[in-house]
Order: sequence, then C-alpha cells, then structure tokens
Amino acid sequence: MRPEKTKPVNKARAIPGQPKRPQQGGYARGDETRQKVIDAGLEVFGSLGLEAASTRAIAQRAGVNLPALHYYFGGKEGLYRACAGHIADRMESHLHPAEDAITAALAGPAVSKAEQRELLHKLLGAVAEVMVGSSEPEPWVRFMIREQASPTPAFDELYERVMSKVIGMTAALIASILDKDKQDPEVQIRAMGLVGQLLFFRVARETALRTLGWKAIEGDGFELIRSVLRNQADCALAHI
Repeated sequence: MRPEKTKPVNKARAIPGQPKRPQQGGYARGDETRQKVIDAGLEVFGSLGLEAASTRAIAQRAGVNLPALHYYFGGKEGLYRACAGHIADRMESHLHPAEDAITAALAGPAVSKAEQRELLHKLLGAVAEVMVGSSEPEPWVRFMIREQASPTPAFDELYERVMSKVIGMTAALIASILDKDKQDPEVQIRAMGLVGQLLFFRVARETALRTLGWKAIEGDGFELIRSVLRNQADCALAHI
C-alpha cells in the first residue's frame, strides 16, 4: 500500500510595502527595534539629509545591526518615508481632539464669534504644546526644514497630513470669524501668519532663549508664550 501524499504547506507571502514583523526566532522585540531605527533615522536625516545619511550610521546610532534596518524598511528610502509617517502620526494624535471639535462646531448650528475664537485658541494651543512645549519634535523640525528646502516624495505625506491640516483648520476658523471664504488668499495668508509666529519659538528656539535669557521653554515661560500669542491672534482679527 502506497503512503498517502500530503499537500505542501503554502508559506505566507509578504505584501509589498507592508512593514515587516519578526517571526518567532527573528529579531527580538520587533516594534521596539523598529522604533529605535526610526528615532535614529530622524536624528541622522535631520542633520545630514537623505543623500548624505548612511544606513550604517543610522544602524549604529540605533544600536542594531545593518541587516535589521533593511529587514524592517527595505533600505534608506523606505526608512526615510517611515520617518515622515512617524512625524505625521504623532502630529495627528496631538491635533485630533482640536480637529474634532472644530469640525463638529463648523458643521453644526451657528456658533458665536466668541466660540469660534475659543476654538482657534484651542487649535493654536494644541500646536504650541507639541511644537514648542515639548522636546520631542527637535529632530522632527530639522527633518521638516530639510523637506521645505529640498522636497522629496516624503513631503507630500507631511504636507497632506500635517501642514495642510493645520493651515486648513486655522483658515476655516478665520474665514468663519471674518465671514469670508476659507479659500480666499487673504484668509490663508492670515492663517499661515498665525501658525508661523508660533513656530518661530521652535525653528528659532536658540534666538528666543538668548533674547529672553531663558535656559528652556517650559512651565511658566511656555504659558506666557501661549498667552501672548493668543492675545496677538485676537488682536489680528479684532477690528476687521
């Protein structure tokens, strides 16, 4: 009697572009290792840019071997895109409550001008908390400044998920306060001006610290900056 043939087991195929996760016996603590590489990538890419950065330097900074970087990201370009995605993910999580409140308010019954201004304060405060009051974004800013100067395909994700959203929400509130169209160039310029004055304290952080004689932007100092910028936003829209 001939032995019955068994069907071969089909091995799962990797989906192109899907982040790889280690199987049993592979790289330990896969998510932790992947995040270490992204954090190192943000530092190195922010300092050197995409072209000058080396995968070897990033792997050394992350404390992993070079094959781990290729295993998770497929190479330098894949890691670079993952770094942009990480910035977008973190920014979206910080801004989500303000975005929900603004969307609900503008879609519902008419709200007063005072309520609209409070929503604008809430939005600018949320941006200030992550971009000015936290030390986390320092590598993000260097990364994003390089993308502003020399955009790569990663700029599209950063623009659509971060910059466009922040400016768009700010413009929508300004347009509602001023009874204008949010696509009006004047409204959009006003929105960029309000967001830009806030970002000064991150992009030109050393200038701000030296001018103010501070060692860091935190505590009462951060609250003072947020209060002054809130008042400037009110003044900018008060008599129009």
